[in-house]
Amino acid sequence: MSITNKLVLRFKDAIVQEYPLENEETTIGRKSNNTIEIDNLAVSSLHARVLQIGNKAILEDMGSTNGTLVNKKPIRRKYVLQHGDIIAIGKHTLAFVDIHATHVPDLPVSDEEDDMDKTMIISSKDREAMLSGAPSIGSQMPLAAVQVVIGPQAGKNFDLTSSITSIGKGDMCKIQVKGLTVGKQAAIITRRPNGYHIAYLEGFSKIKVNGSSVGSEPLTLKDGAIIELGDMKMEFFLKES
Repeated sequence: MSITNKLVLRFKDAIVQEYPLENEETTIGRKSNNTIEIDNLAVSSLHARVLQIGNKAILEDMGSTNGTLVNKKPIRRKYVLQHGDIIAIGKHTLAFVDIHATHVPDLPVSDEEDDMDKTMIISSKDREAMLSGAPSIGSQMPLAAVQVVIGPQAGKNFDLTSSITSIGKGDMCKIQVKGLTVGKQAAIITRRPNGYHIAYLEGFSKIKVNGSSVGSEPLTLKDGAIIELGDMKMEFFLKES
């Protein structure tokens, strides 16, 4: 079937991945056998699915524990998706995008974030650069890096040149950290105009900065900060003043 729609998975202001709806059924859930896996305890094993029937995409909640919301309203069972709809599953959101539409849907941000930290709509080229680890277009702030001081990769440096740097045991993460309790995408470091920030995403192992656990609210990193996750300890440092 030809691809006309896609879902954009997002956690707060971080775009995690895009999923073209190329099959008649797209499943969403915590288990790894889902088309879209969201490894978070608030998400059910099989939480929801999207069915492509003709030119319609139908979202169906699969009896999840915490329910599925569209545009901040819970759906009873099935919902016909329209371009720009925002699906909330746990703490993640999925934007439904009609590829042939003439406008890009606005992606909402957390109410507590200030204007400086709000997500901007970016081009496909910029988004691909963010996910691949390439430098983001237009970034003018000083560069930073982390150096592994304890762990299998001790001595290795990771330059934080992209808008988003993923940390975890998943294959897509730039900084790989092993361990049964480490999430596939355990945390992210975001590069914003006002500095570098780190936030916990998923997994039983919480990330720590200078000995204190970090939650889902982004924490600003300062030069010399010590980041810990699993059996790895890293030092954050600025490369330019």
